Amino acid sequence: MTLCIVGMSLAMTASAQNSGSAKAAATLSTVVSGDYGDGMLLAADPATHAVTGYFSQNNINGQFSCIFYLVAKTGPAPIPVTTYFPDTPDEKIKGTLFLEAPGQFKIRLSSEHGGCWNVMHFADDAYPAEFTLVKQYPWLSIAVIKSERAYFFDTPASAQHRKAYIVAGDGVGVRAVKPGWLQVDFLGEHATTSGWIRQDDVYPFE
Repeated sequence: MTLCIVGMSLAMTASAQNSGSAKAAATLSTVVSGDYGDGMLLAADPATHAVTGYFSQNNINGQFSCIFYLVAKTGPAPIPVTTYFPDTPDEKIKGTLFLEAPGQFKIRLSSEHGGCWNVMHFADDAYPAEFTLVKQYPWLSIAVIKSERAYFFDTPASAQHRKAYIVAGDGVGVRAVKPGWLQVDFLGEHATTSGWIRQDDVYPFE
């Protein structure tokens, strides 16, 4: 697997813009939290204007994987993008994120991270990777699991964890944060699992 992080500036605004101005370079655009399909999750915190995301996908035969995390701040579009692996943040690949409309965006990087070219092309100048909202969720952020296993709890006060757990490299949508705890959704292949996990089980996030 290839795990990397994307740092970028995103623009958010409370009022809708017409389709022409939404694509203009200096226009602010709305970021919608949710599942964008093809392995992409995105979340925006209205209180902090921080935007985070997560991409995880394999090629058809499962030989190659592409996984990366997105970190964003508000700013004019198109948006400068920096990508890196969470354990090696000095190894960066820069690029651009384009907000086409609320619920639709494209990403273009200057080069591919290992494995990604075989899954989805992020460095194709003519055809940047494009994502469209499939289902909206009330997520404030996206987090990536770093522990070998992260067990779900019913509440932060629960004495015993549930049987369900997620593993290193999994991405989750964060609904709420309490000291030491995150209320999350994990979108599995067949079902969504929701509950609380320990914050120590994830990489640092916005």
